[in-house]
Amino acid sequence: MKIIKNIPNMLTVSRIVSCILGALFLVTGNIPVSVGLYLYGAVSDAFDGFLARKLNATTELGKKLDPVSDKIYALSLIMPSIILGNYFMILTLFLEAIISGINIYSNHKHNKVYTEKIGKIKTIMLFPTMITGLFSTIYPKLLLLFLPSFFISTKLQIESVKTYCKQLSNYNNTNNNLIKKDDKFEEEDKEVDNVLDKEIVINYNKNNSSNKCKRLIRKKDNNDRY
Repeated sequence: MKIIKNIPNMLTVSRIVSCILGALFLVTGNIPVSVGLYLYGAVSDAFDGFLARKLNATTELGKKLDPVSDKIYALSLIMPSIILGNYFMILTLFLEAIISGINIYSNHKHNKVYTEKIGKIKTIMLFPTMITGLFSTIYPKLLLLFLPSFFISTKLQIESVKTYCKQLSNYNNTNNNLIKKDDKFEEEDKEVDNVLDKEIVINYNKNNSSNKCKRLIRKKDNNDRY
């Protein structure tokens, strides 16, 4: 039963390994094996989530592994492209690093990151850009497909950066407002405590004064008797 529950995670790990091996085989010139490994990575990416839901095997480890595998898959395409001379991909790498940095910071500080719609569209568009960008270093005719895809995905990346920055700003503003409200409540509580303290002192003084008067009256009555 435990093995069945871990099938999606094992599939994710195998995708990470296939991406690394795919990049190595490509750089060393073994194109067919490299293409096969990249295709396996793309197909397994679609199936691990499906299997996790189907087998009711969603785990915290799987949730953390999935985005990591996506980043490794992207890097396994981008880095060989740059090494082989496609320097357009430096901008792609730079923008992805910014998006990842914002998400990591947001998750660390606020413990939440919401995937925006523009981010999903960007990710979908980025895959053909990375694939054509990589293989255009080997087959130059693919530049006709790569360049339009590159400009579109770059625009989507920039929009994603703006959106995630706005999301982070909203988190910060929300937290600041909560802190201000807490401070306000604390001040109100202090004011209430001060009022209560004053009332207690006044009541105490009144009671003491009343008791003192009663004692004086009783003393006077006693003196009058004698």
